[in-house]
Amino acid sequence: MPEVIQEGSGIATTIIIAGRLAIGLLILLGIIKNLLYICPPNQVLIFSGRRHRMPDGTVRGFRTLFGGRGLRVPLLEKVHWMSLNVMEVPITVRGAYSKGGIALNVDSVAMIKISSDPTVIGNAIERFLGRDPEEIRRVAKETLEGHLRGVLAKLTPEEVNEDRLKFAATLSEESEEDLTKLGIHLDTLKVLHISDEVQYLNSIGRKAIAEVIRNAEMAESDAK
Repeated sequence: MPEVIQEGSGIATTIIIAGRLAIGLLILLGIIKNLLYICPPNQVLIFSGRRHRMPDGTVRGFRTLFGGRGLRVPLLEKVHWMSLNVMEVPITVRGAYSKGGIALNVDSVAMIKISSDPTVIGNAIERFLGRDPEEIRRVAKETLEGHLRGVLAKLTPEEVNEDRLKFAATLSEESEEDLTKLGIHLDTLKVLHISDEVQYLNSIGRKAIAEVIRNAEMAESDAK
């Protein structure tokens, strides 16, 4: 009889220990789940609260995670996120003077996003963390429109109208430094429409068409 009691007592002790281990494991998993953050590829996670030294020697009060998963240090860190999705920004200027004094109207569209460059994104975090995406669009729009006027002042209407790809590339180069300071990356820039109030570009087009017609008539006459 004493052996049976001792054996039952041992089984009960084992069950209690196993139950405590299971409870402890569940608590540990709950803690890990609360501290573990998974970052999708179109977002960046910002762990703020601790100081981190960068490869260039600078120190900043946050670390970033691009995709994957990371653990938050309890009590010491808070977690924020920023979207890396592309945003469409219409860029429009009216009456911007080109080289030669012709005022042009330009309609274009830019595709921007928060930079995913670890050395640049800190600028965006300092300026836009917790801000509405419309604020990012507004700042990018004002920056690009300012540079657009500057680029137009260096080009003639013919240069702007005839090589729009070059015009867009020049604008991208001119605005790159300021956008980098904001932590914004310019994906693409497309010029949609160029016009002027005095019909200068239209007159150039009509002149070119008239020359083509005249040359065709002369060629037809020579052939006859």
